[in-house]
Amino acid sequence: MKFLEITSPANPIIKEAVNIKERRARYRYEAFLIEGPHLMEMAAASPDVEIKKVFVTEEFSAKRQGQRLLRQVTKKEAQLIETSGYILSKLTDTETPQGIVAIVSYKIANLDKLSFKGIPFLVICDGIQDPGNLGTIIRASDAAGADAVVILRGTCDAFMPKTIRSTAGSLFNIPIIYSEPQMLFDYLNSRNIEMYAADVHAKSSIYEADFKKPAAVAFGNEAHGISGKLLERAKGIKIPIIGKAESLNVAMSASICLYEVVRQRLRN
Repeated sequence: MKFLEITSPANPIIKEAVNIKERRARYRYEAFLIEGPHLMEMAAASPDVEIKKVFVTEEFSAKRQGQRLLRQVTKKEAQLIETSGYILSKLTDTETPQGIVAIVSYKIANLDKLSFKGIPFLVICDGIQDPGNLGTIIRASDAAGADAVVILRGTCDAFMPKTIRSTAGSLFNIPIIYSEPQMLFDYLNSRNIEMYAADVHAKSSIYEADFKKPAAVAFGNEAHGISGKLLERAKGIKIPIIGKAESLNVAMSASICLYEVVRQRLRN
């Protein structure tokens, strides 16, 4: 394997990577940083991810695991850069860097070109602000076999470091789609997909919903819940709370709802 060696933090390539890290909103899914062997393996296996540059320490590239992973990465024609732990630490958000960081881009999916594995099953994120919650919902959506996660305006960035880490690599397994509400409504109507909205004030429980039919399930802002636009168009459903807890975290609620979809469909 051929490495470009960089020893100065003033190198233009390092400056570019630091700029991407610090100005995430400018680049979004066109360029963002991932770190650690697990996320690198998931990115290398995904057809929707382009790996542009990979930064490693000499210690990491000398390990058997490191060599195996770098062989995977070279299949995507990524540029390999060997640098010091000190320089690598400038590109990471974790306290203990794992010796590998990459600049990658993600191919955003399009609603009109979305393909379904079986009965349509979409997850909608409406104004979710906490990156950990968004990442966990993406991870749960992947685990539950959803066809895509649709992100509406007001939701935090799916490609910021904390969100990416919270997905545990699931970000690279499931299509991520950005949409405006009206575009989403038109799409669902044209394909006879019923939209449900998790709403603590709903009269019906998730156990009364018919998830055996094409369905999209929406989850809203941590403080204010689902927006009015979605509530007007969707069937409200709630998770029954039997104990004394006032409510459930949105990521926890999403996991429970999504696995009710799974439970119903596995009974077929």
